[in-house]
Amino acid sequence: MTKHGFEEVLSPHLYFDREHKTEAAKILPGEFYATGRQMVLVTVLGSCVCACIRDKVSGIGGMNHFMLPGSSKPVKRGALEIPDLARIGIYAMELLVNQLLKLGADRGRLVAKA
Repeated sequence: MTKHGFEEVLSPHLYFDREHKTEAAKILPGEFYATGRQMVLVTVLGSCVCACIRDKVSGIGGMNHFMLPGSSKPVKRGALEIPDLARIGIYAMELLVNQLLKLGADRGRLVAKA
């Protein structure tokens, strides 16, 4: 939980990255991660798409990893049940942007890279 009281993760793959000497989150297809902390966000892309979005002033940012086609059946990731819709671009972007706003990011200052 963050200081705002909102869960910041739909990616249970957190670890310490020895190369960068910092916390890291690995984002798999259908997942996203949003945070205000200084850390590394990583993913491996094949035919999927990844978007990185951050508020350039507050430092709040995140990453998602999605595929364009999808179905509506949920996918089990550990204790979390992720709607397969998180694998569809427009819904995945909405999830990430909404989480960034909950963490305190300002929509007008968001910068994105795909």
